[in-house]
Amino acid sequence: MLGNLRGALSQFEWTVLWSPYYALILVGLYILYAVVTEKLRRPDEPETTLGQKFSMLAALIVFYIGFGSPLDLLAHITFSAHMLQMVFVYMVAPPLLLIAIPEWLYKRLFDTPYLGRILRFFIKPLIALVVFNALFTFYHMPFIFDYVLTNYTVHRLFHGTLIFLSMTMWYPIIAPVNEADSLSDLKKMVYIVANGVLLTPACAFMIFSQSFQYQAYQDPATFAKVLAYCMPNNDLSGLNLERLLGTTDDLLEDQRFGGVLMKLGQELVYGLFFGLTFFTWVRRSKSTAVDEGMSFTPKAD
Repeated sequence: MLGNLRGALSQFEWTVLWSPYYALILVGLYILYAVVTEKLRRPDEPETTLGQKFSMLAALIVFYIGFGSPLDLLAHITFSAHMLQMVFVYMVAPPLLLIAIPEWLYKRLFDTPYLGRILRFFIKPLIALVVFNALFTFYHMPFIFDYVLTNYTVHRLFHGTLIFLSMTMWYPIIAPVNEADSLSDLKKMVYIVANGVLLTPACAFMIFSQSFQYQAYQDPATFAKVLAYCMPNNDLSGLNLERLLGTTDDLLEDQRFGGVLMKLGQELVYGLFFGLTFFTWVRRSKSTAVDEGMSFTPKAD
């Protein structure tokens, strides 16, 4: 399999594999972030911390891995690479991006007419939970998936919408403006578990299907149309499409592996935040007990 991948990627120029234009866009976004958080901040508002700056940098690097590295090209060639891409751009990058945004900027956004109302609606825990997981599952229904991948504009709109919804899904867990807007620690843990449960049907469909479901990776005409979107001017000349289409030895096993990658990646990230939330809950419970005069130290006889 690795030999097949190396052979497939060797057909492409480095600008197709590493997308310098996308890298420049991300550099521009980081500069914009630095300018906004520095120039728009009022004197009474806290400065952006080093941790927040690092989190923004990490988020943009993860987005580049997902959309600017060879992984993006591979995601158009093999289904498992597509699912790994989903882990990076919807499970890893959004929480990093949310952590990077200072509290005062959230408040400005929420106070903006119309935009603030839209944001407050979509970050409601039940709305955020259901809408993201429903659209993600809908996206990976075979006939929808093939349609989206073969229509460039729809494909970009879908990705943009899912990124926005993934951020609204993560918001109740890690980025409250203040305690009044936050779920309690116990509710956060339930919310995280619910996210894992709601994404399970899509992963189970991929893992337990008895046949390969996606034409974009097995039909030559559909495959060529999808791959053309990765090439300058949609030019496929010089590529051995038959060799690229045969990159995956067993399509069904690749589909199942993709479902496993998505489920494991999701569980690892959710498990990390579940653990952090659990220990925060324990620490707060102990602190509250101490404030109320309780002790966790056994008394000597």
